[in-house]
Amino acid sequence: MLDLARLRVLREVARHGSLTRAAAALSYTTSALSQQISVLEREAGARLLERHARGVRLTEAGRALLAHTERIMTELRAAESTLAAIGSGEGGRLRFGSFTTANATLMPLAVRAFLRERPGVSVELVEADRDEAVAAVAAHELDLALVYEFPAVPLVLPANVETRPLLVDALHIALPTGHRLAGSARVRLADLAGERWIQGVRRGSTLDVLPGACRQAGFEPVIAFRTDDQMTVRGLVAAGLGVALAPFLTLPATAPDLVVRPLDEPSLTRTVLTATPAQEHRLPAAAAMIEHLRSVSARLRSA
Repeated sequence: MLDLARLRVLREVARHGSLTRAAAALSYTTSALSQQISVLEREAGARLLERHARGVRLTEAGRALLAHTERIMTELRAAESTLAAIGSGEGGRLRFGSFTTANATLMPLAVRAFLRERPGVSVELVEADRDEAVAAVAAHELDLALVYEFPAVPLVLPANVETRPLLVDALHIALPTGHRLAGSARVRLADLAGERWIQGVRRGSTLDVLPGACRQAGFEPVIAFRTDDQMTVRGLVAAGLGVALAPFLTLPATAPDLVVRPLDEPSLTRTVLTATPAQEHRLPAAAAMIEHLRSVSARLRSA
C-alpha cells in the first residue's frame, strides 16, 4: 500500500520542482527526501520523477499519482473538518480567510467579539482574495471566508461551497482634500471624466467594474496606476496622483489627507458574503463567527 507521508513528499516535490527546495520545505535533508521518493517509486512500481536542466518534473505516472494524492488530501481534510464539527465549537481551531478591505474593519471587530465568547477556539487568520478564498474553502483549507461579488462579476462556486449574503458594500469615490469635488455631498461619475484613475489588478476587483461604469457615464477612464493594496491607493490619492473607487468597508480607516464621497451610481456596489464548506462539513465555530459578522455588519451600516 502507498504510504501517505511519502505521497506528501511527492506533492512537495511537484510544487517546488526541486528536490532541494522540497526538502527544505519539509525540513528533510535532500538525501533523506530522495530515499523517500525511491521507496515510493518501488511501492508504485513506476518512475515518478525525471531530471531536467532546472530541477525535476513528474513523469506521466507521477502526474497520475499526484492527481490521486490531491483527491486523497482533500478527503482527509474533509474528514478532519467533519470530526471537528461533531464537537461543541468551544475548542479546536477555526481557519478564517478574509479580503483586504474587510480586514480593516469588519473582520477584526467580529473576531474580537467571537474570542470573548469562545476563548478556547484558536482562530487562524489568512488574507486571501475572493477566488483564492473560495478555492481554499472548497479544498477544506479554510473553514470560513469573507468573499464578495460585483453584479457584473458574479462568483463561480464549486458544488461543495455555500455562500450567504452579509451586507451590500456601496462603492464611494476617494479624492485628495484639495480636489474640486471634495466639498460635494455626492459625486456623479460623469463629473470625473478626465481624471487619472487608480484601478485594481486582480479579477473581482475594481478592474472588472471601473471601465464599464465609466463608459456608461460617457467617458473612457485614464488608468494612472494599478494596485490592489489599499494603503498604496490611499497614498496615491492623498498625493493628488489620482482618484479611486473606495468600498464602504474602508471608510472607518480613511486617512485624514483624503476625502471619500458617495457616488450617485446605485449600480456601483458589491455584495459581501460568507463562504463555508457545505452544511455537513460546516464547523459550529464557523456558524458562531458568522453571527458575529452579521452583528458587526449591522453596526457598520447604522453608523
